[in-house]
Amino acid sequence: MTAPVVSVVTPVFNAGTVLEQAIASVAAQSFADWEHVLVDDGSTDAPTRRILERAASRPSVTVLRTENRGPAAARNLAIARARGGYVLPLDADDYLDAAFLARTVPVLQAEQATGVVHTWVGLVGGHVGVWKTGPAVIPALLARCTIHVTSLFRRELWEAAEGYDTSFVEAGEDWDFWIRLAARGVVAREVPEVLAYYRRTPGSRENVARDIPATSDVVVRRILAKHRALYAAHAPDVIAALYVEVTQLGKSLQRVYANPLVRLALRARALVRKDGA
Repeated sequence: MTAPVVSVVTPVFNAGTVLEQAIASVAAQSFADWEHVLVDDGSTDAPTRRILERAASRPSVTVLRTENRGPAAARNLAIARARGGYVLPLDADDYLDAAFLARTVPVLQAEQATGVVHTWVGLVGGHVGVWKTGPAVIPALLARCTIHVTSLFRRELWEAAEGYDTSFVEAGEDWDFWIRLAARGVVAREVPEVLAYYRRTPGSRENVARDIPATSDVVVRRILAKHRALYAAHAPDVIAALYVEVTQLGKSLQRVYANPLVRLALRARALVRKDGA
């Protein structure tokens, strides 16, 4: 059997009905030479298990099952079993534009020096807007994760990096992976179009990590400890980049609070609280 060009890999843990949209978005790709490898990472909820059972009967779809070990281990298992030369991670609650592969695969095919292709990302669910990703270079990646997990890369890069680090269970395994690739000099190319959609819900792993300060602290400290030499070498640039991020965030909040409707809502809330006191 001829190997597909692209392997889309999806770790799944109690994703619920949104998993249908992820699977459907792969099936709808205009670039048709793909396989979809899903790993059931110990799911217990009935909707997820039913969706995976249906998906397993579809052409070009493989469903693997394992005990719950976290998305990094599940993603590693999916890639190890995958056959494509290019790999696209897709989380179970995210989804693709139908043109994602058609826009990104030709970049890797035409540019042998390029190892990763990332696109702009539409924010859906509990957040809105567009994430204009990049640059995927050191030191920018040391300040924050600048590209989404749903970025196309050459399989040999995963092999050379020895996969995703399974110690990152709570979050951050993709950030660590991109740092390691960038530190090896891997070139990343941006496609400036919204071709992937990142969903955030109250139960999302990313949201849970952000809502629990101790969890975020653990992830960041693990990144800092693992890449201590890189942070030491690029400390001034990292601090400057973080300062710019905070400044831009402050400006964004300033614009929000300057909006007349927001001001009116804040005044109304203050009056309600005063009356209820």
